[in-house]
Amino acid sequence: MQTMDRRSALLTALAVWAGAAAAQPADRPLRIVVPFAAGSAPDIVARTLAEPLSAELGTPAAVENIPGAGGLVGVTHVVNAAADGRTVVLSGDAALVMPDPNGVRRYDPQRDLAPISRVVATPNVLVVGGDGSARNFADWLAWLRQRPAGQVTYASAGIGTSSHRAGELLAKMAGIDMVHVPSNQSPLPDVVAGRVDFSFANVATAMPLVREGRLRALAVSSLQRTPIAPELPTLAESGLPGFEAMAWFALLAPAATPTDMLVRWQRAARGALATTMVKARLQSMGIEPIGGSPDELRLTIERESRQWAGLIR
Repeated sequence: MQTMDRRSALLTALAVWAGAAAAQPADRPLRIVVPFAAGSAPDIVARTLAEPLSAELGTPAAVENIPGAGGLVGVTHVVNAAADGRTVVLSGDAALVMPDPNGVRRYDPQRDLAPISRVVATPNVLVVGGDGSARNFADWLAWLRQRPAGQVTYASAGIGTSSHRAGELLAKMAGIDMVHVPSNQSPLPDVVAGRVDFSFANVATAMPLVREGRLRALAVSSLQRTPIAPELPTLAESGLPGFEAMAWFALLAPAATPTDMLVRWQRAARGALATTMVKARLQSMGIEPIGGSPDELRLTIERESRQWAGLIR
């Protein structure tokens, strides 16, 4: 009888422990890791989505900034996080599509991450110092071509980011030898201070400084003009036909995350992006909501990995 009592007590204790363990995750907030600094375009997107995502998922969602190496540090953190569906990353395209010839990246984007949804896309805007004399892209480009080789500098948000790729694409198409100055923070202070000649930056972070007169915008990197600044020409119509270097951000989770949790996140993202408040806020900053499927994100990663490989080589 005592043996049976002890066995019953043990089973009861295990049941209580299992119930507590099962209940514990629901008490913890969900984590949306942003692999860039606070105030950056992906940070703005994540904080815009956090509350509606929380409402869709029925659990609080907290944004956590883990910047560094053009997004690689934060994405690596999520790759190594528990695959319990409670941690996702709002990654920029660079950490997902850039080749890794030097073995710096410690993960395979298509093997170690589970795609959820490509969330938003946004063009970059080419900005120069607010006190510059160039009034349009053609005049500015002519001025660049008069500079000695290797003395033109441009800043980016980090190696491999869309702002870096846009700068390299411009250098190649315009035939100008340029020096890249990467940053783990926003590149815009360097342009404002005159430490570099120009930068490509997300419209959401650049246009407020343009309106304040601290920067001058010359062109956008999309094939169509952006509604947030329709007066700005595209680089394609400014003398560089076919120029396009868009930035986009996507939600992904650790590879072993259960399918049902991935489906919940994807549905929640689609629902959040469809709300009037979210759409209006994002579009007011020149950011276009997408809300695609996991398969669409997977195909985008594969396609752009091939697309940019040639330029990087």
